[in-house]
Amino acid sequence: MSTPATPATLAALSAYSACDISDALLALRLPHGGFIPDLSPISPPPSTPSPAPPSNIPAGTHWTDLVPTDTILIQSGPPSHAAMLGGILAMRLKYRGVRAVIAHGRVRDVGEIRGVELPVWSLGTSTVGSGGGVKAHAVDVVVEVGGVSVKAGDVVVADPGNGVVVIPAEKVGEVLALLPGLAVADGRI
Repeated sequence: MSTPATPATLAALSAYSACDISDALLALRLPHGGFIPDLSPISPPPSTPSPAPPSNIPAGTHWTDLVPTDTILIQSGPPSHAAMLGGILAMRLKYRGVRAVIAHGRVRDVGEIRGVELPVWSLGTSTVGSGGGVKAHAVDVVVEVGGVSVKAGDVVVADPGNGVVVIPAEKVGEVLALLPGLAVADGRI
């Protein structure tokens, strides 16, 4: 049974660290505990573009205009030396109300991204812009990021100190039920 990611649900989850949430997901036997490895925050504090045909982005529309407000954007693509996000796109996403970006690839214009104050996690940086080989082909599709499937409606916890964890929408209620007991047990150690 799926528990929607309501403001109350998100507020309840915010009382716990990414580590607590990952422990709950492991207790539910979710592979990897929802953890997306090897990401580092670029700036402190799901709609999903994916470079896989066929494109569902209407001609004449930029993919950033299709990302819903108040979401965390997950980007994934094949390995590339080019950045999938830079200062201009970060500014556009921030203006549109995106809360954070998880880029399973490279970013550039790190100083500009920090200036926009949009939290961004990425695998690394590049000096090469997206014109060097990165192109969005689809939005609101399931993507694999570091061995974790992410789909629209999943809850993404982007913790600058501990990392990024994805809670599948259908597991949110179970995770919330487990967290208080896990936090108490963790505090005893």
